[in-house]
Amino acid sequence: MLSGSIFLIIYKNKRMKKGILNVCVCFLMSIFFFINVAHAATVAVPNVKIKKQKDTSVTLQVISTDLAKKDVKIKVKIENQDNDTSTTKTFDVKLKKTGKVDVKIDGLTKDQEYSFKAMIKKSSGGSYSAYSDAVSINESGNDSYSAKIGTSDISSSSFVLKMTSATLKKKDVKIKVRIENEDTDKTETRIFSAKLDKKGSTKVTIDGLTGDTEYKVKAAIKKKKDNTYSSFSGERSITTD
Repeated sequence: MLSGSIFLIIYKNKRMKKGILNVCVCFLMSIFFFINVAHAATVAVPNVKIKKQKDTSVTLQVISTDLAKKDVKIKVKIENQDNDTSTTKTFDVKLKKTGKVDVKIDGLTKDQEYSFKAMIKKSSGGSYSAYSDAVSINESGNDSYSAKIGTSDISSSSFVLKMTSATLKKKDVKIKVRIENEDTDKTETRIFSAKLDKKGSTKVTIDGLTGDTEYKVKAAIKKKKDNTYSSFSGERSITTD
């Protein structure tokens, strides 16, 4: 009777030890799994730089030193800030030993503001990294230029916008006008080339509007060959006849 009890205790202890061992193995495997997932999700996040900018294209330099010399897929998100639209493009490329590669984005609209960010993964599989920080072209925010606007000559389909920039007198400039239709909530951006007079002013006509409609308008300005516009002017409201 006593020997049977001892055998039962030993047997149960062996089963307990085996169960504890299995639990420990599963726990350690879970830890390694989550470490690997976290590692995969963070090491491949690329850096993105603007390498070359043209009227309707931009070349991005994508850098991921963790994936140097690897075949990779790069997904670039392209956001048009002027028209509030976005698209994505995917590239199959091989990184250099420095972890760098150039990708070209074509089909952009001249002078409009775009932002770009990228995610990356091995071509052989796995998940994409998180998106990189965004980089932009033709953005606004150059506070070395001032921008003030006024409106006049309002008709059923147009109005005249006067742009003044005291810091760009007699300069060849580009003026970005953002027009929001308050009835439809649709926003449109138009670009004008002009030369400011000695007082730093010029006028442009905004036409093709809908009658009896309220619009909000604001504008930014830059030197013709610059990449960055001024901050947007204060907003004005007009109602067509």
